[in-house]
Amino acid sequence: MKNLLLLLLLAVVMVVPGCSGGGSSSCSFSNLVANATYLVVINNPSTGTAITLTRVASSTGTLSIAANTSCSNVFVVLVTNANASLSVSPSSIDLENPPATVTITGSGFDTTYGMPRVEYFDSTGFMVGSTNATSVWGGGTALECYVPSLYDAYSGTYQIRVTNKTSQGYYSARVGTVSVTAYGRDRYDSDGDGWYDDEDCDPYDPYVHTGCYCGGGQEPITVCP
Repeated sequence: MKNLLLLLLLAVVMVVPGCSGGGSSSCSFSNLVANATYLVVINNPSTGTAITLTRVASSTGTLSIAANTSCSNVFVVLVTNANASLSVSPSSIDLENPPATVTITGSGFDTTYGMPRVEYFDSTGFMVGSTNATSVWGGGTALECYVPSLYDAYSGTYQIRVTNKTSQGYYSARVGTVSVTAYGRDRYDSDGDGWYDDEDCDPYDPYVHTGCYCGGGQEPITVCP
């Protein structure tokens, strides 16, 4: 029985990548703009792919990044923000019957290096959907884009952010944000334990608070710390 449990434990470790930090590099960047937002691009030369993260430089203009590759494959790109005032139509979305497209108006939409990117963020800052504009007109004052899949979204207020692509090839020039209201799919707490069903270890038993990886028996569910 002990051998079987050991094998099961090893199997769990193998299918939860990223929980251990073996073989990682600590990459430091200095002389950055203090407290500014940067895109951190981590290239994987063996696959030709890249991971892009968002990080904020320290008050002294430094960043320290842990990466599973050589630091020569890691670089940072300054994010700018025009903070333009935007509006969206429609201003509310029925999650059970969302519109095919939305129109965003404002200023500063630039197609020089590609169509602007439109991202949806929930109240915690988690991105729930992303798409690119399909058309821009009016001298960069209006754009239309498809509504991304919001299958996992719940009723509430979301921030839509529009970002232009720059000559460096990254979406690092933020234009502005606008709020949109979503309705028609409320979050439920079936067992009344204070945790919504989508973050509860057992949505139907208020006394079950165990069985979550790396969570130390705490909710909400956490795969890796």
